[in-house]
Amino acid sequence: MLFGFHITQHREKLAESYYVMEPKTEKELEAETLEKIAAEQTEKAETNKAYNETEDYKKFSQAYQPIAPPKDYEYTKPDTATEETTSEDTGEGFSSEINEDLMTSYNEANAVLKQQQGNLAAQSVNNKSSMHYSLVGRTHKYLPTPIYLCDVGGKVVVNIAVNNKGIVTKSTINKAASVNNDCLHEHAIEYANESRFSIDNSKKTQLGSITFYFEGKR
Repeated sequence: MLFGFHITQHREKLAESYYVMEPKTEKELEAETLEKIAAEQTEKAETNKAYNETEDYKKFSQAYQPIAPPKDYEYTKPDTATEETTSEDTGEGFSSEINEDLMTSYNEANAVLKQQQGNLAAQSVNNKSSMHYSLVGRTHKYLPTPIYLCDVGGKVVVNIAVNNKGIVTKSTINKAASVNNDCLHEHAIEYANESRFSIDNSKKTQLGSITFYFEGKR
């Protein structure tokens, strides 16, 4: 009896799990086919879209590669913020900006040259000249060219004092920096006293020096 009971119970479980699947209709099969085709087309379209976007990005990045600045470029921070303008871009404004930039650069270069001319020991007009002077902030108006009157030659440095009108009011030989020769010293003092410099009313007296290079007669 127990054996029969187990068989009966097992058959009931099999009966509960067993069911008959009805075949799909033609419309259902057709609908599944259409869904599959649509899914494949959608996937293909997404793939093509991603590919095209990548190609567009590559083209854009190649067309707009950053241009490296010149090696000697130095960035200068502007003093004031750039003002926005509402004028139309006709080209005239651009040319005006270029002209202003050129004029600004030109003026700055001139200012630097003038400052260097005043602050450094200025050379006389001829690069092969036999004299030079040091007088901060001033330029020479007249420097006599040394004439070779002495038998020997050499360098003579004359310390000078110049008034606000550019006239030499005092001159002494810098013996530590000069050759020891009375003839050269005498002519150097004479030439120094004849020298004239630019006017500077802000300086009642200014100290400087003139260096002469004499060549002897021999």
